[in-house]
Amino acid sequence: MAQLKLDEVLGTLLKNKRFAANLRRVMVLTMWKQVVGPLIAQKSWPVRISDGVLQVRVSSHAWCDQLHLLTPQILERYNTLLGRASVKKIEFRQGSRSKVGVEDPHSLHPLFPPRGEAIPAAPPETDPLAHITNPEVRAALAPGFARLRATRAWKEAHGWTRCEACGKVYHLTAGCPWCKK
Repeated sequence: MAQLKLDEVLGTLLKNKRFAANLRRVMVLTMWKQVVGPLIAQKSWPVRISDGVLQVRVSSHAWCDQLHLLTPQILERYNTLLGRASVKKIEFRQGSRSKVGVEDPHSLHPLFPPRGEAIPAAPPETDPLAHITNPEVRAALAPGFARLRATRAWKEAHGWTRCEACGKVYHLTAGCPWCKK
């Protein structure tokens, strides 16, 4: 079996229009604080984006009115950061942050270490970047892979297991909540 190079895989993924569109949607949702700043991000949070319409929940009616006035600047900031019109319209609605339900398997156990708890540096089993010859690409990807290894080690140390049937990670001992096995 021939091994694919990482740059080939990334190039293929980025050429896939569905993957690129999904990546842009995720970026729109995760960049909210960077776009509006920390003060506004405390009072508002993006809920979803569909067909270029970003839905945002706001803590009060006053903040909703204020953000309506700032919509052109927010849209311009998104377009500057993402390089294309990923957000065409923003809908603001007053609401509260939804709490994670008990039926969610991640609600009882944290997905990542709490603030202040150090993540042990896990030694790499094998170097996943060994076949990448470009030193700039290796340097750019190395911190992300190190973080993934450290997070995996933390989860294993805190009782997380991988389902043999579906491959998803869970913390419950009664069986996989995803595939029910």
